[in-house]
Amino acid sequence: MNQKTLILIFAALLSINLFACSNTDKKSTINKTESLTNTQTPIQQAQRVVALTPLAADLIYKLDKTKLVGVPSGRYTDVVAKAKFADFPRVGRNTAINIEKIVSLKPDLVIGSEGFHDQILGKLKELGIQTRTGSIRSWQDLNNQTKEIAKLTGTDPKPILDKFESYLNNIPQNGQKVLVLARPQPTSSPNKNSWAGDLLTKFNYKNLVADLESNGRFPGYLTLSQEKILEANPDKIFLIESGNLNPEEFKKLPYWNKLKAVQTNQVYTFHHDGLISPTSVDTVEQVTKQLREVAEKSRE
Repeated sequence: MNQKTLILIFAALLSINLFACSNTDKKSTINKTESLTNTQTPIQQAQRVVALTPLAADLIYKLDKTKLVGVPSGRYTDVVAKAKFADFPRVGRNTAINIEKIVSLKPDLVIGSEGFHDQILGKLKELGIQTRTGSIRSWQDLNNQTKEIAKLTGTDPKPILDKFESYLNNIPQNGQKVLVLARPQPTSSPNKNSWAGDLLTKFNYKNLVADLESNGRFPGYLTLSQEKILEANPDKIFLIESGNLNPEEFKKLPYWNKLKAVQTNQVYTFHHDGLISPTSVDTVEQVTKQLREVAEKSRE
C-alpha cells in the first residue's frame, strides 16, 4: 500500500466519528450550525433525528430508539451492529451524504461531525432543518455530548453516563512509557489533545508525545521522524488497525526491530474504533477494558 493511499485512508477514518478539526475557517458553514456544546440557542424537543455519525446513532438508539429515523452507512451500522440498525434508513457515509434522503425522512434534527459535515449541515439549515455538530477529543467531551443529545431529545442520559463512569473504576497505576502509532507512513501519533491521548492519561500511561505540538493536518496528531521514535524508545507500542489498515504495515518500518517494545514483546494492537474514535458505547467499553488489561500486565 503506497504512502498516498495510506494518508487518504487515515484522513477518512480519523474524521468519521465526531472527531473533527477545531481550526475550521471562520467562513465555514459551521457558523450556520449550532454546536452540541452550545446551549444558547433553544431547540424544540426533537422527535425525528438523523445521525450522520455512528456514535450519535448509537447514543440516540440507547436513549430512545423511536426518535432515530436515519443513520450513516459504515462499519459500525452495517457490520458490527448490523442487526440493531437493520431497519433504519441509510443516509450515506462520511461526506457522501444524501441530502435528498435526509429531507425525505422529515427530521426535526440532524447531528453531524464538526469540521466534517459542516457544508452538508449548512445546506440542511438553509432548508429549515435544525442541526447540531460536535467533536470528541476527551472523556469530558463524550460525557458532554451524551448529556446534550439527551437534552435535545428529552431523554435521560444517566444510564449511559453511569456506564461511562464504571469504565473508569479502579484504574491500575502503571506509568509505562507508551507510543501510539496511528499510521505507518508518515508515522503519526496522538498527543494529549486527542481522544486517544486523553484515554492514555486516564489510564495512567505516560504518552511520550503528550506535550508535543500537533504538526499534521489533524489537530491532536503529529508526524514523527524515525529519529524521534528511536529517541523515545517506548516501553510499549500501541498499533492501530482498521478495515483499511493492517498493523503488519508498521513492522516494515526500517527501525522497527531496534525498538525496546518490539524486543520485549510489548506491542499491542487496538482498533481504530475505540482508541482513535469512540464509535459507540460498546467500543468505549472495549477499549477501556483493553487499556486496563495491558496496564495490569505491567504490574505483574
